[in-house]
Amino acid sequence: MAYDVTRDITAGPLVLPGVRGSVGAVYSEHRKEKPGDGAAVELPAVVELLAAVETGQITAAQAQAAFAPFLDRLEEYDREMDERMARYDYS
Repeated sequence: MAYDVTRDITAGPLVLPGVRGSVGAVYSEHRKEKPGDGAAVELPAVVELLAAVETGQITAAQAQAAFAPFLDRLEEYDREMDERMARYDYS
């Protein structure tokens, strides 16, 4: 069950308020073991961050770090789902 998430994200001096995303979704098997698998973030926010990198307003590392609130929520989600599944473990 995926959850909608709204977070403000900060990349250096750039703040994007109310960025929408989701955690707990299923995505491509090609990036299954990559950080962030199971999370999605609205494309306009990603494009805005890339434009800020292109103009030198922020660094690529700052843009990448801006997604930490979504990664943190994904980790919480994964723990919640593990706990929920453990309650139904009948082995």
